[in-house]
Amino acid sequence: MHYIFKKLPSEAKRFARMTKREKWSVLYSNLWMTPMIYALLSLILVFITLWADLKMNVYKEMPSFLKVDYGLTKTILSTLTAGILSLTTFTFYGVLGALSTFSSQFSPRILKNFMMNKVTQRTLGIFSGSFLYVLFCLFFINEDTAQAYSLIPSGAVFTALLTISTFAVFINHIVNWLQVTNLTEQIKLESVDIIESSLVNELKPHKAKQPDGIKMQVPGGEGKQMYAKQSGYLQKTYFDALIRQAAEDNLIIRIDNRIGSFVFRSTPFMTYWHPSSDFEIDEERYTRMFEVGKNQTEVQDIEFSINKFVEIAIRALGNDDPKTATNIIYQIGDLLIHISEMEVFSPYLTDEEGNLRVILKNLNFDDYLYRGFASIRHYAREDAVITGELLRVIRSIATAIDKKDHHHIWNFTEYTATGFDHKLLYNLDLKHFQDVVWEIADITGNEEAYEKLMNMMKS
Repeated sequence: MHYIFKKLPSEAKRFARMTKREKWSVLYSNLWMTPMIYALLSLILVFITLWADLKMNVYKEMPSFLKVDYGLTKTILSTLTAGILSLTTFTFYGVLGALSTFSSQFSPRILKNFMMNKVTQRTLGIFSGSFLYVLFCLFFINEDTAQAYSLIPSGAVFTALLTISTFAVFINHIVNWLQVTNLTEQIKLESVDIIESSLVNELKPHKAKQPDGIKMQVPGGEGKQMYAKQSGYLQKTYFDALIRQAAEDNLIIRIDNRIGSFVFRSTPFMTYWHPSSDFEIDEERYTRMFEVGKNQTEVQDIEFSINKFVEIAIRALGNDDPKTATNIIYQIGDLLIHISEMEVFSPYLTDEEGNLRVILKNLNFDDYLYRGFASIRHYAREDAVITGELLRVIRSIATAIDKKDHHHIWNFTEYTATGFDHKLLYNLDLKHFQDVVWEIADITGNEEAYEKLMNMMKS
């Protein structure tokens, strides 16, 4: 089996190493996969119904109202073929229209979310399968072969009813997705799934339980470097395999790039230390433990999911749509609370014996906070209402997260308050602004810093 695996093409090897969730993402990120499956199922159904009606003469055992002569059967099939083809055309136009709307009003990066949605995939599959079913049945029926038909016209009528029902469901599906609250909820659920799979399931078992104690194992000298073989985004790291191989080779590895960052060819990609200065790693083996591609993906990249929210919020601010921008701020806040609850903000990964094996270029809570809200703060710096909502969300985050991150909350509050154009604040705006900043200061224990901040704003 190992020999056969080695002979597989690189793309096949990559697919074989993927988790179940990644395989589903790769397969169903295209619109052809589900229609192809439904097309195969429809061909099987065509074979069964043709065999039953043409070879087994099932119509003889059916009640009279289910027996249909050749002329009526042909009329039913030809009419439904044209009708289902028309509905299929309208459906594809609906998909293209929805994709255009999402790209122009929200973000091009959410197109994949709509394409991968099960309702979208199944709708296209049902339409493709139904059309092929009636088309092939029409092609194979023959007046000389059977005097009457039963399963073929019944199956055609059933597929027509299924297609009409699916069309109605799909229209409702598009309308729901065009509502910002439903759209952002879908993106948030996907982001939470990424957090649970990458932060909890993959990394948390290897995170050092006592980071301060493990720091003593961090090498002090210069290590040897492995260079990137190609340019592209770092899409995924196979952490389990990397830690096992590092333990086998007795290495301590530092990954010099974050998941989602762009890696340039021939630049340092990984640094490693070994007790023997003459030791050389098998670079080809270690290279296979990283996936570098032309696009960013959501598989392990939480920051990419956050950026989707940020893009939608910025477009909403540009289109004078404060309600959408506010909703996005709420969703980002909820996502940051999830990250704070599930993540162990330590860059050190250990093996089963507790020995340091991998050092990550890690993001801390303040990094996620900055990436989630900094761009929104910048574009809303002249909008008192949106800035006030942003500060209220920060206050809510402060009440939910651990106290060790409160200084990050206060630092970002100062950053937001000082970056706002205070000349645009009228008396009522100023009162609400000061109230929410005071509440954050009270929660985080920065009452004195609050007074300094207010004095600075007045000067």
